Amino acid sequence: MRKRNILLFLLVLTFVSVETFAQVKTGLLIGGGLGFEQGLKINKNYPLILKDGAYIDDNYQYNGLLGYRIRFENKKYQSIFFDVDPLVNLKVYESKDYYPKDETNYGSPAWIKSHNVNFSLAVSSSVNYRITSSLYIGAGIEPTWNIVTDGKHFDAPVLGRIGYNCHGKVDFALTYKQGFTNVINTDRYTKGRISDLSLSVFVPFKSK
Repeated sequence: MRKRNILLFLLVLTFVSVETFAQVKTGLLIGGGLGFEQGLKINKNYPLILKDGAYIDDNYQYNGLLGYRIRFENKKYQSIFFDVDPLVNLKVYESKDYYPKDETNYGSPAWIKSHNVNFSLAVSSSVNYRITSSLYIGAGIEPTWNIVTDGKHFDAPVLGRIGYNCHGKVDFALTYKQGFTNVINTDRYTKGRISDLSLSVFVPFKSK
């Protein structure tokens, strides 16, 4: 039911955008930023925890995105515009295992670190409002399908955005996304959500 509502929202948003905001601007979208994990709950039955009191620590460190932005505008409603962004995202996590007694280190405590890269596909849709001719704010939703992940595959974070357009050309935006699904649900953790803070650059190259 939840997925059906999200798809319905996207269809309605796209229909309204195309029919009412017929002027289209498209271009390249790139960006990256910081990641945050929330509500992590360690799986106490994880073998490393049960062995010699080992401790695990995982951190969502940073993210990157590459996409294509479709911006719908209308000269009659210059204050409001829509963005629809098909995206490829990557998220980098650092995993650390702490062993109080490590036989390979002469019985001394030791940290073992590794990095995981998770890839996902997403369609970000937002409605935006121009405060001035250059400065704008926006809000929307970003249904995401995690392709390479150890956790749950689907999430639909909501987003808030503040952006600045330089003379109708390059567009800079700071976006915060809050996830709601326990995507960090692996053998190491029983639950965990993520959020992102990223800076993106939109370079338009075609208008209709």
